[in-house]
Amino acid sequence: MYAVEFEAKIDNGIVHIPARYKKLHNNSHAKIIIMVDEAVETKDGLALQQFLNNGKKVDKITAFDRADLHDR
Repeated sequence: MYAVEFEAKIDNGIVHIPARYKKLHNNSHAKIIIMVDEAVETKDGLALQQFLNNGKKVDKITAFDRADLHDR
């Protein structure tokens, strides 16, 4: 096994291997180590964190039974 180092763009979880390493596409096994510069906060992750930070305390939660939920 030998090491190859390059920087690449990641799109939807797909790492784009530079053309100069196209022979790597045919290898049957590789060990991949990904090093990222910094964590990027996604819009969904930010919204979830805001929701968790601004939650309200509820004194009593009413549990409904199946008949109540499906009552027409």
